[in-house]
Amino acid sequence: MARKSGKIGDIQETLKDYNIGIKDIGNNDVFIHSLSKEAAKVPDYRHPSYVKHKLQDILSICILGFLADCNEWEEIADFARQKEKWLKKYLELPNGVPSSDTIRIVAGNIDAAYFYQAVIQSMEALVNDVQAAVTGQGNEVEILSMDGKESRGSKRIQGQNGAVKPLQALNLYSSDCGFCIGQEFIKEKTNEIPAGPVLLGKMDLKGKIVTWDALNTQKETVEAVIRGKGDYVAALKGNHHLFYKEVQEYFSEETLEILEKTTGNYKKTVEKGHGGIETREYYQTDETGWYEDKKKWKGLATFGMVKKKLEKPDGKTVEEKRYYISSLPVDVELFSKAARGHWGVENQLHWHLDFTFRDDYNTTAEKTCAKNMQMLKKIALAILRIVQALYSQSLKRIRKTIARDCEKELENILSALSADAIKAALYKASN
Repeated sequence: MARKSGKIGDIQETLKDYNIGIKDIGNNDVFIHSLSKEAAKVPDYRHPSYVKHKLQDILSICILGFLADCNEWEEIADFARQKEKWLKKYLELPNGVPSSDTIRIVAGNIDAAYFYQAVIQSMEALVNDVQAAVTGQGNEVEILSMDGKESRGSKRIQGQNGAVKPLQALNLYSSDCGFCIGQEFIKEKTNEIPAGPVLLGKMDLKGKIVTWDALNTQKETVEAVIRGKGDYVAALKGNHHLFYKEVQEYFSEETLEILEKTTGNYKKTVEKGHGGIETREYYQTDETGWYEDKKKWKGLATFGMVKKKLEKPDGKTVEEKRYYISSLPVDVELFSKAARGHWGVENQLHWHLDFTFRDDYNTTAEKTCAKNMQMLKKIALAILRIVQALYSQSLKRIRKTIARDCEKELENILSALSADAIKAALYKASN
């Protein structure tokens, strides 16, 4: 089976081919118990004698609420009150459901980072397991896109010091799995540049390709990838003026003509869409010896260029050229996949956080609280990405569908977060 959009794409296409919907997945409660188990491991700052609501119950309610079209703590509390009887099927709730104030206070005082990574890793394993069963192939090279996002609604005024910056996160998005696998929240008086090496240093990069925009093309970031035994494809622009100009001059018309005639160094694609006819030409070369500072950029092995031309319906033509440095050997197919795949972090993560989960409208001022809200929303978003093909709807519509019949739809979704359940449905449909 040809890969269209990574592991999650393989799964989604196969489910569609066999006409498998959310109702075809057998009921099970594996995921909700796993979720609660991981939530119980989060350090609880509260004294045991004052704990009325268990931390694992609060975190589980939040994720279920975000799935059910809730966007704020008050909405989650309303959801919990309305569905208390049903929630007791899966959660302990020894003293009923928590209030919005309890949820907000708890969310503002815990560190949910470990919980996030544990849950996301379990979903990565699910996607890998199902994809292997669907294609009969082992894992291919995975593309990870790193990019920053600002939650504009969290900006606030603080005393005489004036405006405090909104919450900013540097996210690492897997285009193969379809969700964010890690993040590093940016400190108040800095930017995302120093956050890059920190984030990459926490992740398993072996056998993976990391991409980022020009802002994060820094020697320390490149070194972090190589130290993690990964590869990189990094955009190059004017923030490294001399380097950029040298690479730009290297890709002369004469050089491009030579590369076009060389097997493995050139690729051309033409796509027709609503915006017009888009032509992309990819060039890659391992001729890097001419660059005097090559040793300062760890692992530098190739330079790349992407020439894009868009012919609009009104007859106008827009052209642009982008330049890249990379640790990859010459493999224009892989280079093109990495360069094109980078924009998934904007289109599939940041856009959905803002449009589907209204992250830009989140006015939670307390930074720890805002961080934890965003992480819990990312978990909910990852869940929706996995089950999307079973609904054949947009993520926003799936949330609306869940909200209309929470108990039924949430049980269906929780059941679908099991590799065995999905594989069983595929086996049944194919026999």
